[in-house]
Amino acid sequence: MTVDPVLPSDPLPVKSPLPMRAQVMLFATVRMIININTRMVYPFLNTFASGLGVDLIAISLAMTIRSISGALSLFITPVADRHGRKAGMLLGVAIFIVGAGLVIFWHSFTAFTIAISLTFLGMFVYLSSTQAYIGDQVRPGRRGTALGLIETGWGVSYIIGMPILGWIIDRYGWRAPFPFTAALGVLAFVLILVFIPNYKPQKKILSGNVFKSILEVLKIPAARYGLVMSLMLISSNEVINLVFGVWLEESFGLKLAALGAASAVIGISEISGESIGGVVSDKLGRERSIMLGMGMMLIVSMVLPFIGGTQAGALIGLFFFYLSYEFTFVSTLPFMTELVPEARGTMLGANVACLALGRMIGNLVSPFVFRIGFWANALSAVIFILIAFWALTRAKAKRLS
Repeated sequence: MTVDPVLPSDPLPVKSPLPMRAQVMLFATVRMIININTRMVYPFLNTFASGLGVDLIAISLAMTIRSISGALSLFITPVADRHGRKAGMLLGVAIFIVGAGLVIFWHSFTAFTIAISLTFLGMFVYLSSTQAYIGDQVRPGRRGTALGLIETGWGVSYIIGMPILGWIIDRYGWRAPFPFTAALGVLAFVLILVFIPNYKPQKKILSGNVFKSILEVLKIPAARYGLVMSLMLISSNEVINLVFGVWLEESFGLKLAALGAASAVIGISEISGESIGGVVSDKLGRERSIMLGMGMMLIVSMVLPFIGGTQAGALIGLFFFYLSYEFTFVSTLPFMTELVPEARGTMLGANVACLALGRMIGNLVSPFVFRIGFWANALSAVIFILIAFWALTRAKAKRLS
């Protein structure tokens, strides 16, 4: 992949020690490092709850607080528009390191909650800055592929990270993953510092005040509907994501090693969805690709409770659920980069804040409907997907008007 000039309002490509293809791979690697920590709670939910001496409701509350902290990234991510994309990336990774390192010195439930909140916040600050960088440096016809490749770090974190963490937790206890991921975070910080160039976007619509900058972006109707789409889409994922480990453990008696292996299967499905979604969105078109993905999500969500009666059926259903979700999510990324290109960093910061709020909604809903049965979680996902589809049609209409 070469560096391609993009829209007239964007800065020219900047020089880097690495070609763009290698930069994309670096971004994917850092994404994987960060997500090993931020994703580990899901498959090992019961283990963390047991180690901390709390129940599922308490852990879901901690996850809700984590999601709220992620939404605070909205007020930090404008740094990428004001001080450069690299500054935003480094700030995000630094916040992640502080969060992961906290549990090394403080072992309470409060420390756990603060730690997962800071690592989550750092992930979103890093993510929005990286997406803005790609939006600036890669032309629209190849942007989906680049963003999709970066998103494979999300899936790889499950394939590589969860089996490793399952072994580490089983041998050393629930606190062991935190120093491990903090050390990886330091490595990620050094890689970005050395290999990624810095620049400030040239054309801006932003005022000097962060709150005013956010309001200026939210005045654009297409941006508002796009954010609702992201909010509902991630909620549909999280309402399944939070309890899948508990569901597998309670239904089929899967233990730590088996849950790590199941997570690896899910990681493979996510990488497949991320890779296919990026390419298809460039070939088929952003809106059509998103609609196709949402259609697949609806079908899988509706059949998941029926095929989940056996361990094999549950894993197959989860495989296609995460594949269809990642296909859809990656297809939304190039769409979101073009809604407000003049303030891309702030817009993508608002988008990741909505992703955090969507996870909060899913975290609040998921454990309560799970008391009814896993089918209620699947039904909730269907409802969220339908709202996301409506918001997409409105965003498209407003963008063309």
